[in-house]
Amino acid sequence: MGKANRYFTAAEMKALLQAVRVKATRGGLVDKVDHALIVCAWATGCRAGELASISIDTSQSNHIDTEAGIVVIDEAKWETTGIVPLDRASLRVLRRYLRKVRPRVRFADRSDKLFLTKTGSPYSPNTMSKKLSMLLTRHGFPDKTAHSLRHYCCTDIIRRTNGNISLAKMLMRHRDVRSTMRYDHPNLDDLRGAVNRRSE
Repeated sequence: MGKANRYFTAAEMKALLQAVRVKATRGGLVDKVDHALIVCAWATGCRAGELASISIDTSQSNHIDTEAGIVVIDEAKWETTGIVPLDRASLRVLRRYLRKVRPRVRFADRSDKLFLTKTGSPYSPNTMSKKLSMLLTRHGFPDKTAHSLRHYCCTDIIRRTNGNISLAKMLMRHRDVRSTMRYDHPNLDDLRGAVNRRSE
């Protein structure tokens, strides 16, 4: 089990998203920010450093455009750039965050970053990674890391596109399809589905 525990199952991801949503509904400002952050990480599969760098200013290299419903990454690790469309539910969460939550964060008017710490300072790649790991531990997933969210995003894309590795490669912004293949973590339900389809 050891190594596999690093990666989310569909049931675990559903539980995480539900937990952060409920906490945001019942909690305070920090909980609402945390909800938007987890949703953004899950929906985009962005690396921690990329999440830290996303700007609300569409003239910046890495930015969110809620009108177009996309996150643009034009400056990233290994020059792996691209556009990530947001699903409707995630876009609603992020639009609400920008409209009602982010303006209440301390010193939000002094920064163009999408996500800020509770003191109003921008995240670094390292502090973003630590923040996500802390949130995952808080919600019952101490064996998961920030990168586990990226792995899940890739696995989910492959699952939902019936194994379209090329599409997953584009959305994950991998230079080499072999990297995409290493991000695919089928579980027992996927194996059962593959076997059951043989008799359809």
